[in-house]
Amino acid sequence: MTTTHNNPLPVAVCAAIIVRRGKVLITLRPDGKRLGGYWEFPGGKMEERESPHQALKRELKEELNIEISIVNILTTVYYQYDWGTTLIVAYLCTWESGEIEHLEVADHRWVHPKEFENYNILPADKPILTKLREIYGSDS
Repeated sequence: MTTTHNNPLPVAVCAAIIVRRGKVLITLRPDGKRLGGYWEFPGGKMEERESPHQALKRELKEELNIEISIVNILTTVYYQYDWGTTLIVAYLCTWESGEIEHLEVADHRWVHPKEFENYNILPADKPILTKLREIYGSDS
């Protein structure tokens, strides 16, 4: 039996969807990283023996130096890139403490769902935008 994929298992990623005053936090991937220059929801890969909640809290601390609480799952996305697949679990979160610092991101913005088309959003994150528009609307 042969497989046509170099890595048949998807990369497991958690994303934080933090909403404040009707706007959602997005971050800019640094130019030196894979897919640099794209905007995305903050988060990252799960490490071995780490729960999704642990991974998400760790990633937000490492990338932005903020503490979050996880409310619930917003949606999941399975996306095929040319280099492999990724499975994203997007969680609605609340920002608990800390001031945003750009530790592992190039920039951040608070964006209303109707403004997302003005940003070069990571392809795998686009289905999350659709879910956000369903919930928060694109006209308000």
